[in-house]
Amino acid sequence: MAEMIIPYPQLQKILERTCELAVVKPRAEEMMEIVEKKLADLFEVAYENAKAERSSTIKMRHIPITKGFKNSLNLFRAVIEEENVQIEPIRKYVLTKIPGDIPLEEDVVNELPIIAGTLFVLIGRVIKALHPEIKNVYPEHIEEAKKVLDYTL
Repeated sequence: MAEMIIPYPQLQKILERTCELAVVKPRAEEMMEIVEKKLADLFEVAYENAKAERSSTIKMRHIPITKGFKNSLNLFRAVIEEENVQIEPIRKYVLTKIPGDIPLEEDVVNELPIIAGTLFVLIGRVIKALHPEIKNVYPEHIEEAKKVLDYTL
């Protein structure tokens, strides 16, 4: 299973507050696998965008962040302060997972933990949008969210 970038108890609280979902640890680990894949996808596109611009660094504008992603990003940012989530370990972990040979600008490096955490919120929000009546997350919900994110991110 994937290493959790946000400690499970904190992630539980974040998903409860942002999505009104209860997530057991095995489901959180499944979500983490999606987060890793989507991070790689986002930065693959960012790398391509930077290359197309002949940029020597990856800038925030190179990362394909949509309006919906930004809304979830703001939601995540508000909650992590209250939950006292340590972002430096997230940043270090994410830096090891990003493909490409173009360096990241400092503002991108600083936003990495927020981008990664937001992906958890996005997964939860997709699940809640598809199943507004549920509280507990099951493997089939995560699989559905993965499919949606594969089509959209």
